[in-house]
This record gives sequence, structure tokens and C-alpha cells, in this order.
Amino acid sequence: MVDEFDLRILDILKDDCDLPLSEIGKRIGIFSPSAVSKRIKELKDQGLIRKNISLIDFEKLGYDFLTVTFIKTRYEKNYAKKIGEKLKAIPNVIGIFFILGDIDFILITVNRSRKQYLQTMETLTQMEEVERSDSRVVAYTVKDIDFSGIQILADERKFSDENL
Repeated sequence: MVDEFDLRILDILKDDCDLPLSEIGKRIGIFSPSAVSKRIKELKDQGLIRKNISLIDFEKLGYDFLTVTFIKTRYEKNYAKKIGEKLKAIPNVIGIFFILGDIDFILITVNRSRKQYLQTMETLTQMEEVERSDSRVVAYTVKDIDFSGIQILADERKFSDENL
């Protein structure tokens, strides 16, 4: 069961998961680092925290060819899961989204060059489940992955089941 302290912890960690436990505790009103650590472990065990990651600036590493590809697939039983697994195996894929509508998947890749991306496209065209694809090259990033705009505490109160 998630309580107000857990929500506060999540609200802090979405912005900076490197904060010391003592600082997190100070901000939420729990002054035992071990108690904060226990709560974070429970949030991980419950699947609310899936993974701690570093957001790397891939452009500074030479991966400055960012693409978004819309993929239409052939329908079959459990196709989303099957095709999703195949798409995950493609190198340089950083995001895959199964969506509803006339397009089935959005694939986001980061590559060093157009030539490297064309290898991704070659892999896609060889997949018999892919009916067609439509790619866009990202000119520049306006906002990268950033969860700071999500107001966990405010949203929790505003969208509780009682208010629906």
C-alpha cells in the first residue's frame, strides 16, 4: 500500500535518484536513512520503481541521428507482443510504443549516422510482420525525457477514485 510518504519519495526520485537517503528523508519528514531505504526497496518490490537509469547525452557521444519510425504491421494472434520482442532486438532502439489506431508501433532510434540508421531500416524491411514504415529524422530535441513535469502528489489527490 502506497502512502503519502511513498508518494513524496517518488516525487523526489523522479527528478533526482542520486540524492542521498538522508536528504530524501529530510525533505519528506522521515529522518532515518534506513527507513527511507526500506521504503524505496518496497516501492521497487511493488514495481512502482522499475529501474534507476542515467540519462546519457548520446549526441555528445556522436549519436546525433535521432529517428522516429511509425510502423504498420500485419495482424495475428498476440502480434503486439511477438513483434515488440523482435523490435526490441534491433540495435540502437531506445523506445518502442504500441499504439492504437492505423499505426501499430512507434520506434525511436539513436544512431551515429544515416548509414547506420539504414541498417535498422533494412532489418525492419526484412521482418515479414511489417507491412510498412514511415520514418522521420529529428531536427533537434525540444524536451528530452524528463519526468519533472509530472506532479505525483497533486495528481494523486485530483484523480482519486472518489473524484471520478
